[in-house]
Amino acid sequence: QHMLNAALGFNSSDLDIQQSVEKSVTALIPVLPAFRDQCRQNQQVLKAMQVEEVEKKKEKDGEKEGGVTPSHTALMRAKVVGTLVSHPKSSFSTRVFDDIRAEVEEEIEKMRVELREAAAKIAEERREGAAQDGDGSKDAPYYLESMRMQAAATTRIAVPYLLSFSSELEIDMLELSAENLCSLLGVDELKHVKAEVEGVLSSVTTHRRRIEETEDPPACLRSTSALSSFLKGTVPAGVDDDCFTVQAASALSTSEPCYASKWRCEFGEAWEYLTSTLARWEELEGRINEALAKEESTAADYALLSSLLDELLSSDVVNEVAATALADRLHFITSQSTSRYDESYSRDKEELAVRVKKALAKREVTEDDFPYLKKLLDEVRTESSDDAKREWQRAISDKLECITRQSVAGQDTCGKCYSRAASHKCLPCSHVSICEECVAKQLSSQEVDVMKKMNFHIVKPDDTPIECPYCQQAAAYISLH
Repeated sequence: QHMLNAALGFNSSDLDIQQSVEKSVTALIPVLPAFRDQCRQNQQVLKAMQVEEVEKKKEKDGEKEGGVTPSHTALMRAKVVGTLVSHPKSSFSTRVFDDIRAEVEEEIEKMRVELREAAAKIAEERREGAAQDGDGSKDAPYYLESMRMQAAATTRIAVPYLLSFSSELEIDMLELSAENLCSLLGVDELKHVKAEVEGVLSSVTTHRRRIEETEDPPACLRSTSALSSFLKGTVPAGVDDDCFTVQAASALSTSEPCYASKWRCEFGEAWEYLTSTLARWEELEGRINEALAKEESTAADYALLSSLLDELLSSDVVNEVAATALADRLHFITSQSTSRYDESYSRDKEELAVRVKKALAKREVTEDDFPYLKKLLDEVRTESSDDAKREWQRAISDKLECITRQSVAGQDTCGKCYSRAASHKCLPCSHVSICEECVAKQLSSQEVDVMKKMNFHIVKPDDTPIECPYCQQAAAYISLH
């Protein structure tokens, strides 16, 4: 009324009206700062709404061209709602909040009831645990565990409701901050949900990345048993995930797909990758088990068994038992062929391939494996120089490196005598792989003296070749490391 009175009478030539305008202006002075703040907040909300309208137009244009992410509008509307919550003095905020709550009022009340029942149940379990403890020594652990349990239970209950709200209102609820989510729906129990769903998504996407990058187990779920346990909500041995987070992930995997939720889309994609990966691994292991179930394999089975072993070794699943069983069965077939036909068949390409694959299937190697691997590498180098054999050479060399680079008094082991610390480096391969004594055995006494004085030896073209014990590359220089 004061604003209207001042505006209408400001330019009047009537004295009484001007006096009335003065009174109205005076009355307005104390509330002008509040009006100014409300005006500024209205501007912020309107700017956010304008951005949403622009994005909606882009989305419609995208639909005409044949491609748009369904959750984009919901994401933009979540940003508008977040702006409204952050500016509670805006004249739009209360109206919008009331409209949103009115649309999902019944569902919000159902969610509240379920959350309270779950919290009461967990609190009762905590009291019972504390009573059984007696001396109170486990009060703190009981309390902390019950808090984690309650946060996880709240997430399992609330997220399906929030996804339903997202679809119904076309507002991505899980894109709101924890504080804004609680304020919008008027449910304080939701304060930990945001952090919990982020933890769930992080866990699932991390395990997907580890499998894709073929990291080593047990941290990477590269066995059917480990991945199956994780998908069922159990933390596999050797994995440091929070058990409540894993349980929540498994429970939320059954929630309905929601294209109005960015979180649900990303979670669903990662979870689908893990489930399809497990199905692929189980299908491969099923074919392997079926092939191995045959009591006695013959030469006719060789191609199938060899193909299965190649497929297993090249896949991202780790199953040493199956790999060893396949290699043993192949070795049996070639051994039978050898005894039936000719002793020279033992050096045939197929028999060599079986022994190489069996050696490579063993993940952990020790110094006891060194002589056999060294002999096997020499055979591979002699047999052929095609691409497959070069790949075998590289793989066997990697195994040899795992052995030769063992610690002896804090230093590398000599790959020639395998008893002294390696002290000299071969160049150009740069492997610290040989001790001074083993180098000296291949030099004249004069060359040994020069090497000890200069700390290096140059291998001349007409000298007896000196090979790096690890990679068998001819050394041009030998230097003290």
